[in-house]
Amino acid sequence: MYKFRFLDYFIVRYKSCQFAAYAREKLHAFQFPDGEILSVQYYDEKIVNDLVNQTQIVKYGDTPGIGQLIHQMSNLQGIQEEYVDYCNVPLPPKQKYASFDASVAKTLHIIPQRPISEDFICDIFNRFGNLIDVRTIDPQLCHVMFSDERSADTAMETMNGQEIACVRIRIIGSDKSVANRKRQKMEEAFRINQRKSRKARNDVAVQGTNDSSILSKVSMAKLGYFDDLFLREFVDKDVRRSPSINRGYYIRMKALEYALNMFYSTYDQKAVQIVNLGAGFDATWFRLDDDRKQRTHFIDIDFPEVMQRKLALIEVRSRLKEQFESMHTFSSLENFAVTNEKYSLIGVDMRDSLTLNTLLQSVKVDETKPTLLISEVVLTYMGRSSCNRVIQWILDFFQECILTTYEQVLPEDGFGQVMVAHFAKLGSPLKCIHQYPTSESQVQRYTHLGFDFSVCVNMHNFYRNYLSTDEHNRIDALEPFDEIEEWQSKCAHYILLFGLRTTANISKQWFEQMDKDFRSIIYLKKDTLTSSNNQINDEQVKVDVQFDIYPTTVTYAQRFGHQSILIHEKFAWTMGGFGTVDGRHRRLKTIEVLNIDNGDIQRLDNHSLGEYVFHTCHTSDNFILLFFGRKSPGILNSCASIDINTLQVSNFNEDEKILRRWRHCSCYIKESNKIIIFGGCISVSKSTNDTLCLQTNGELTSTQFSEIKPSNRNSARLNAYKHFAVLSCGLLESNEPTNEIWLLDTTKDVMNWTLFQTNGTVIPRYSHSADIIDDTLWLLGGMNANERRPPGLCKINLITGEAVEYIIPTMCGDQPIILYNHQTVLLNKATFLILGGGGNCFSFGAHINQPMTLKFDHLVN
Repeated sequence: MYKFRFLDYFIVRYKSCQFAAYAREKLHAFQFPDGEILSVQYYDEKIVNDLVNQTQIVKYGDTPGIGQLIHQMSNLQGIQEEYVDYCNVPLPPKQKYASFDASVAKTLHIIPQRPISEDFICDIFNRFGNLIDVRTIDPQLCHVMFSDERSADTAMETMNGQEIACVRIRIIGSDKSVANRKRQKMEEAFRINQRKSRKARNDVAVQGTNDSSILSKVSMAKLGYFDDLFLREFVDKDVRRSPSINRGYYIRMKALEYALNMFYSTYDQKAVQIVNLGAGFDATWFRLDDDRKQRTHFIDIDFPEVMQRKLALIEVRSRLKEQFESMHTFSSLENFAVTNEKYSLIGVDMRDSLTLNTLLQSVKVDETKPTLLISEVVLTYMGRSSCNRVIQWILDFFQECILTTYEQVLPEDGFGQVMVAHFAKLGSPLKCIHQYPTSESQVQRYTHLGFDFSVCVNMHNFYRNYLSTDEHNRIDALEPFDEIEEWQSKCAHYILLFGLRTTANISKQWFEQMDKDFRSIIYLKKDTLTSSNNQINDEQVKVDVQFDIYPTTVTYAQRFGHQSILIHEKFAWTMGGFGTVDGRHRRLKTIEVLNIDNGDIQRLDNHSLGEYVFHTCHTSDNFILLFFGRKSPGILNSCASIDINTLQVSNFNEDEKILRRWRHCSCYIKESNKIIIFGGCISVSKSTNDTLCLQTNGELTSTQFSEIKPSNRNSARLNAYKHFAVLSCGLLESNEPTNEIWLLDTTKDVMNWTLFQTNGTVIPRYSHSADIIDDTLWLLGGMNANERRPPGLCKINLITGEAVEYIIPTMCGDQPIILYNHQTVLLNKATFLILGGGGNCFSFGAHINQPMTLKFDHLVN
């Protein structure tokens, strides 16, 4: 590099043209904090050599020669062109304006990314000749009128896609006057901006997640899940999301609130910084209380396009603008920063660490202050090397920092596969999730990259153990909700992780507080390399079994929360549940009948059976008896019977004294000729352990039961074994699954409940299926958010109590499997026919299993 004294010129030589072009792209027109603008141009070898040789002459006062060389350098692009500080391309010299009353031959419509001074536009487009006038319509639309079409074409060819005052512009040409087509062109400009936004989302796919995320957050806040008055200011029209999506964004906001509270309490009364990476339209700064605002410099960082939109919304929304009026603006090409020294917005690709460092310094970020960095589903959209470079940049830039990350884990199970496929379909794949699929691997990653201490908790643990019972009850009361499997699955697949580079005392304080707040945490310390012992249950046995698609003539049992029952050992009747009709998710009334011999399907609609969800059913002569269930969580069913031959429906047990319920379980005991019903939900947040005994015609019988009995639960299963009813697992009232096995002796006057002792591994679960073959109880699937993999196939010997858990595949062919709220029909003593099951997967869409079989003959003995 050569520097010329008495001149503001540096000559930098590169071995590669590619590196030189990259340097010019990043540095040309960069504006320093004091207002100076850097100009970077290409110079040919002869002029550079002459300038080097002439440097010695400068010492002796021969400035005319240097002046001549400088003049040559400023005209390398053409004798008549020159550079101006506020344009990145050479321009012709200034020319005279056309007559103001001249006819308009062509109008150029200038669409800048940010507002540009009209004086700059006039000066630049005047240089192409025959300029009549420039009219600014709004901050993002300006009309430039020429009396000669060739001048307009030259201007458009030269300036389209270039920069004026470090702002990139787009130009649209028109051969009609502005007066005649003002409205049409404004609409066209709007459509182009929309297309540009879509293109940006395709170029950098993650930007598109901001628009969906802010709508979901607004929906959640509007219904009272989380108190944030400012989110609504960032949308023009709000929408109402489903309860599961509202809950998902609620727990996300609570997790980040926890991170903020931990940070502020740890650095009590100290001046701190918060850097929000990939901030989007997050409104955290605006909702901070005055005390926190006074001691915080809050910096939002995201792509320039996103931050431009955010800044524009702040400018036009009074509630936001009164909280923030920018005092200083800094820019470099399309990147920029605005600040009032308490709140700063930076538009930059955070992977460009050089530009990011410069803009952070321009807004006076102090690398020595305690800093909380927030990554709210951001880093996972980057490739591993890019993501690790960002983490390394954080450690290089800040001396004392805490990085909090909220993102996805567990991509291999059924729910995880649906989640990963969803983001891939959107064009924003989760690029790091397979390299770091678990909480343990994430903690190891952050510690190995340089953090002194890393600690992690998943959202199921967070919700169950940190949030109070009163808060649970408040959330339950906001809107009807009965998707507990989907809710717990979603929470199990998201984590809140902290990487700390702090003093030993701060790390110790942070760890002790989290250890107090949560039942179990995953952590790793750099100095000792000790970690928590929270590993996958290795007592599960991996076996060679696979699921096979069961061929049917048409789609069958695309539903969950239904009942399937085998009639005459040949026909599988499926009734009730949720499913999809004409693209809409709804409760189903259609009865589907499957001939298991040939796969033929018959659909029955000519009946009066209403909506039944999470009910049970059994056969009695030529009737199918349906017990309880629900329509919506607030409308519960009585019992009904349907004639298999005539499809005539009649209700029974409509007495209000009989406790109605859903998510209960029942079985028919052949030896005692009785139907037993146990447990279930009696309200959204209340379960029961009430036991009913009925005759085979459905009539209730007066029966006494032992005082010792299972606790309140729902989503358990009940099967007949000799004269016993066998109760397996279920969801307790605490919303935790159990692995208890209970036996009810139905032959005694006082029916006696006994807890059955097992010897081996039985993973707690609920919403599973259960079948008894000879003396063996088989449990298939179910839900347990505390486990790293879903429950598989469990074999329990009802004589010895010996139990074995088998790992089963998570795919059938190329389709994910979600094994809860499904039904099984025994094709033989070693083959399950699995019908339906699955459900909504948060905002990732619904997934319902295709009919499939599971053969396990080699496990029977």
